[in-house]
Amino acid sequence: GTSPASSSAPPKREPEQALQAPRQQLATAAAAPAIGTSPASSSSAPPPKREPERALQVITQQDDKIVEWYTRVMETAREAGAKVQKAMQQKGGGPQLQGGQQEKEAPSRVAPSIVKKIRSIADILDEAQDDVYNELWISLESLPQQMQAFIPLLEYYADTAFPDGGDSSQRMINVAQRDALRFEAVRMQKGIMKLDIAVKNKKVRAVEEAFATTSLAYDRFLKAGDLYTGYDPVTSTTVFFNAVYDKGLQYTPVALEQPRIRDEVLVLQGPDKGKVGRVIWLGRENPNDLGSRPLTAVVKLDPNPLLGTTSMSIGVREVKAYPYSWIVQTRSSTQSFTRDFVLATLAAVVSCGLTYPLENLKTRVQLNAPPIPPEGPLALFKGVGLNVLREAPNMGLLMAGFNFLTRQAVGFPFINANDPNMKFFLMIPSGILAMSSGSILKVPVIDMSKQVQAGLADNAFESFKNVYLTPPPKAVLKKLGTLLTVTVLRGAPFGAFQCLIYELLKDKTPVLLENAGFPIAGEPFLWGACAGFCTGFLTNPPDVILTRMSVSQQEDDGKDFDLGAVLGQIKGAAEKVYAEEGWGGFAKGGLENAFYYAPEAMVWFGAYEALKGVTESWLQ
Repeated sequence: GTSPASSSAPPKREPEQALQAPRQQLATAAAAPAIGTSPASSSSAPPPKREPERALQVITQQDDKIVEWYTRVMETAREAGAKVQKAMQQKGGGPQLQGGQQEKEAPSRVAPSIVKKIRSIADILDEAQDDVYNELWISLESLPQQMQAFIPLLEYYADTAFPDGGDSSQRMINVAQRDALRFEAVRMQKGIMKLDIAVKNKKVRAVEEAFATTSLAYDRFLKAGDLYTGYDPVTSTTVFFNAVYDKGLQYTPVALEQPRIRDEVLVLQGPDKGKVGRVIWLGRENPNDLGSRPLTAVVKLDPNPLLGTTSMSIGVREVKAYPYSWIVQTRSSTQSFTRDFVLATLAAVVSCGLTYPLENLKTRVQLNAPPIPPEGPLALFKGVGLNVLREAPNMGLLMAGFNFLTRQAVGFPFINANDPNMKFFLMIPSGILAMSSGSILKVPVIDMSKQVQAGLADNAFESFKNVYLTPPPKAVLKKLGTLLTVTVLRGAPFGAFQCLIYELLKDKTPVLLENAGFPIAGEPFLWGACAGFCTGFLTNPPDVILTRMSVSQQEDDGKDFDLGAVLGQIKGAAEKVYAEEGWGGFAKGGLENAFYYAPEAMVWFGAYEALKGVTESWLQ
């Protein structure tokens, strides 16, 4: 049910003389990256077929030449398009567009006001797409009626732009054109009717499907009616990638992330290879089952200025249907690590600040202290700054390191990068390594935070004095080494569980939640809450040991840090908990721990996904 993914057809009568020079120029630039694409690198000469390491290094070292390639190809294509337009204008007649450009033959037969109104639908759909993603129902309620008003104009355009006059061959061509335009107008009208029903029921996925149907039919109407104001002479971009391997392009392997609705994707196969756009719908094997295998993807491409401009965009945004196997998610590893660290750290500042009273309550329960301090409930916020300083950088490094290490693991030669379930096995070691590395940033503040929570210090300055200034330096180093060991032992399962559980829920439950009518925007918060609850309960035993050791006043034996001795202390602390309270001692505070990490992870993951969405929209 899809059409070939190709650019709009060129004018029927191309003066060969006008096109000869541009074609020569395009042939010269054939080794450059395609217009509107995002290759990570390129090379002027194709490397050997077996991808020697040296050839790959040469390819990846050409980053500073990308801008030069883009500029040359874009200018060459612009010149080609301008010469074709000029050649078409020499035939004379018809109205002119803004800037003196001659209107094309078919639109010139129709009143300019009607042509302008039909082209303005593109701006309406661009605005509506934002309303759909923001679930702005009050605005979407008027969209179906607004779009329905254009249907008579589309029908009028089909009859007027392609009349019955002329010789018999031209009449046959016009009949075929009218039939194609009427077919797309009918499909567009059906999409509008489905959109009206979906908006009334406030079903986001149904709205997205109807919106994609309407957008695709409208774009095909523009192509069939020759309504693009410009012309893109590059009908296939594959020639620009003859010397570029797929590994040289920046995208997320399928094993790490499969393209979903609303994702930004890169076209990796076909005549539009290298172009970037956003998935607005996925056609599935069973249209009534959102969990069935996707077969096609409707993609709204990034603006192409060669096809014309709109009042809201620097270029026309084509809507095309591709086989699902042709697209992959965009994103480079380096950019993702930096972005993930910054956004996850900011999200952790919010989550740790809001949920700190639960953290304080949990610690007091583990220390057998009264849950509420004598000063009252507001005293539970005491030490919130230390908690944020302790957790925010660590959580930022966890998210960034987890994603980065998982992406790197997918690139190993013995890993099947096309298996979407492979990532779950890779996430366990990635989470352990990421959390363990973040412990280095966390350990120096742990003791200070526990001192304030236990009431042994009134503020950060007093806790710093108790932890780092009062004991001898050797004792301080020994205590830090002990805490680092315990923190790594606790952080390893925490890092393995939290992000893994979240990604499992994210991958397996969207269809179930959407069928139940759960808001799409609330899904990350639910997944985060479930991941935090499970992780908090599973990692409570080492947390009890860490808490007891952090506030214990052990005599310094004057010896240097010894890992074996530290492990012995951990064993001794665990035996003491068991001897005094049994196995229940390790579960003490477990529910409090789980209920702390549930809202903390809920806010953290939800804020992270929200910040990521805002950042991507801003960058786009």
